[in-house]
Amino acid sequence: MEELPFEKCFIDVTGGNIKIKQSNYKETGQIPIIDQGKKLIGGYTDDKNTIVKCKIPCIIYGDHSRNVKYFDKDFAIGADGVKLLESTNKIIPKYGFYFLQTVKLPNAGYDRSFKYLKRINIPVPDVETQNKIVAILDKANGILDKREKTIAQYDELLSATFLDMFGNPMERPNQWKISPINDCIEKITAGSSYGGEDKKELQDDELGVIKISAVTKGIFNPEEYKAVKKDKIKKQLVHPRKGDLLFSRANTLELVGATSIVHEDYDQLFLPDKIWRIDTNETLINKVYLHYVLQNKDVKKSFLSIATGSSSSMLNISMNKFRNILIPYPSIELQKQFEVKYNKYIETRRKLNLSKESIETLQKALSQLAFKGDLEFGKGIDLEVLLENDYNFFKENSNTKSIQLLLERLDKHELNDKKFSEQEVYDKAKEFVFELLKEGKVVQIFDKKTKRVKLTT
Repeated sequence: MEELPFEKCFIDVTGGNIKIKQSNYKETGQIPIIDQGKKLIGGYTDDKNTIVKCKIPCIIYGDHSRNVKYFDKDFAIGADGVKLLESTNKIIPKYGFYFLQTVKLPNAGYDRSFKYLKRINIPVPDVETQNKIVAILDKANGILDKREKTIAQYDELLSATFLDMFGNPMERPNQWKISPINDCIEKITAGSSYGGEDKKELQDDELGVIKISAVTKGIFNPEEYKAVKKDKIKKQLVHPRKGDLLFSRANTLELVGATSIVHEDYDQLFLPDKIWRIDTNETLINKVYLHYVLQNKDVKKSFLSIATGSSSSMLNISMNKFRNILIPYPSIELQKQFEVKYNKYIETRRKLNLSKESIETLQKALSQLAFKGDLEFGKGIDLEVLLENDYNFFKENSNTKSIQLLLERLDKHELNDKKFSEQEVYDKAKEFVFELLKEGKVVQIFDKKTKRVKLTT
């Protein structure tokens, strides 16, 4: 496989295109705006004059963020740090996109990185091989998208369960007592802030100070932190502990007052001063219930009414004003019933995330093999991908190893983190085994050690 320099594979066509400031983004519109943020689409515009002059499909590269995006419809671009890349006739666009996702560049913080990207070489097989690589990576991406949608659906289901049990609690003043949140609070503890460096892993001489983004999505994200050298830390720290309710007292207009529940102990992380740990009297208020009621739209309005600062920048909620926020107090029994449902949801979500991580690992492994020229087509497809398709696809692409893995996962007849996280996939796996038995690819033997019938290849 030959290697070609960047300029032989990509053309920078950024110049001459209209760039839209984030302040001019719309929530809906005819034309999507692609910027260097994590989300594929940053916002929308209706101005057709902003449509980029770029051969579609086009690759979008974040000069600061290093995010790589692929878009196959008309779009506009954001104002800051966006590069538009057209592929030459040497590579197909999506092959180029998948390769750029694997590139590791020197760590230069938020400095512009395109200057480093232009120095790379790109492995370029023939077009037929490029198409095969794209087809396999598309399959893996499709499974990953499906898993992410399933997780999002579970999140929506839990919110719907809360509404089903409590309705809008603030609209039921005659049903439940409405009192200041201070009545149920035993203690509010703020963390300590230190400047740090963005890192994926902490060293032995470092601790991680949590970013506000660790709590903004309702589920605590322990990967959102900045690394701080231990010898710089002089204050007493507040570490996240299992069962803690965390509250973001400072953030943007949309995110101030965000909360999350911690599900493990994290000795290597600590809270900043912008995040509080809220301890409650559990005979009055359950933390899981409080977590959800604090996200109620009417309660959120209360946050905005007491927050100080500019709506265009960072808003701040004082501890005294927070204590006076009014919330409903349903029976503790009903709150605990919701907590049981919440804990089941968290366990299911954990299993789904493990499945998602295994698919991400597969995706990375396939990419590494593909761009080294070591991918064996027809054999480089993981069991997760095989089970998302019909039996004919499974039969054509499986091998002895994948069939044996299927049997091992079915061995305990359970849905758990080492087996299957979804009933639908579990049922399909059993159907495939029955077909394999009919065709003689799987046989039954008597295992003398366990004294039971066992399936094997």
